[in-house]
Amino acid sequence: MTPTIRRPLRRAGAAAAALALSLAAAACTIEDKDKATAPGAAPGAARTDTPGVTADSIKLGISYPDYAAVKSFVNIDQGDFEATYKALIDKINAAGGIQGRKIVPVFAKTSLVSPAAAQEACVKLTQDEKVFAVVNLMPGNAQVPCYTQTNRTAVIGSPLDPDMNAAGQAPWFSFDTGLIARKSVEAFAARGDLAGHKIAIATVSNDQAQTDAQVLPALQAAGITPVANGTITLNGADPAALGQQAGVLFQKAQATGADTLLMVGGAAQIIPQVLEKTTWRPRLLFTVVPAGYTTGKGQHDFGTLKDAAAGSQIVDWSDPALTACADTVTQADPSLAGKLVDPATVGGGAPTPGASMASACRNLALFKAIADKAGPTLDYTTFRQAGNSLGRFHIPGFREDANYGPNTPDGAIPVRATVYDQAGNQFVPAAN
Repeated sequence: MTPTIRRPLRRAGAAAAALALSLAAAACTIEDKDKATAPGAAPGAARTDTPGVTADSIKLGISYPDYAAVKSFVNIDQGDFEATYKALIDKINAAGGIQGRKIVPVFAKTSLVSPAAAQEACVKLTQDEKVFAVVNLMPGNAQVPCYTQTNRTAVIGSPLDPDMNAAGQAPWFSFDTGLIARKSVEAFAARGDLAGHKIAIATVSNDQAQTDAQVLPALQAAGITPVANGTITLNGADPAALGQQAGVLFQKAQATGADTLLMVGGAAQIIPQVLEKTTWRPRLLFTVVPAGYTTGKGQHDFGTLKDAAAGSQIVDWSDPALTACADTVTQADPSLAGKLVDPATVGGGAPTPGASMASACRNLALFKAIADKAGPTLDYTTFRQAGNSLGRFHIPGFREDANYGPNTPDGAIPVRATVYDQAGNQFVPAAN
């Protein structure tokens, strides 16, 4: 079976959420000057106490996105996160738990649109419930500092950024790289997608740091100087303003002779649907797969994606480890039989319970592996040491294994160039 492509924490539903939020609250400004790369943060002090661990239990915080808050923009249903986690945790506990300790889940629904509400969820898990670690399922990593820095609580998941991790005061391990933008550009350069082309950049303000710290240096290393650099600022404007200002970006890029438009982060979900209303057809490069766009079958002119390429960690939904998780969840809820599939294969607006299943499967697999390796004495010192020495480990559903070490807390799963397949309306691994 041909593997499908997906960034693990930015699935079709999460990408659709980013698209909805951006369309509801975006205007566009154009920036010509490169910004300096943000300096790295200083390491924080290690935590010496051990919250949430007893002789027979481990409290695990589970943060999951509240899509009800964006329902007026887009209808997203990724399934029942709590029921999914409970089914998989019950199986782990029935088999003896982790070193004889049962996992006790503590859930917190986290707002996508209210920073204050998201902060409340963080406080609930870290200060009120005092969990040992938090599985962070929010799109992106903006909430991680609340856990690893402010409240010194371990995190599993979220795109792992080295500088943000260095500033943390608790362990953070993931299978999702925070360097996706840089690694995508490097993959494009290796394929020859950049040389001889005039590159314009489009970024949403949330991802400006990626452009500054990752994309621009990677382009420079490849000998490429972008001819234009535009930023879409999320500031409460309406979709009409987005279209108007995006038009300015396109005009500027065309005036400089750009033939390739490189979209960073959330721009992948926004720019193509605006571009399709124009006659300009540059080649599109994405640092993430534009799943929120491609799942809108029947709504878009996918001619914008001709010859497009995207950076991605490659996922195979036929992987037995992922299938085993799907079987466990289906046994707990037989109504899900046949529904725990790749969200990319589900029509726009339809429920995608496979998204919650895959996230729970991967996060629990990584947490259990590290906590098991930490041994009978589970604290942040042994947990960090175990993660740093875990070595090669298979994350369910990934085609390539992770490899955890002191310098690879994100598992270093490779980012590959993928190309748009018009027949299947999806991105598939590039031939080279």
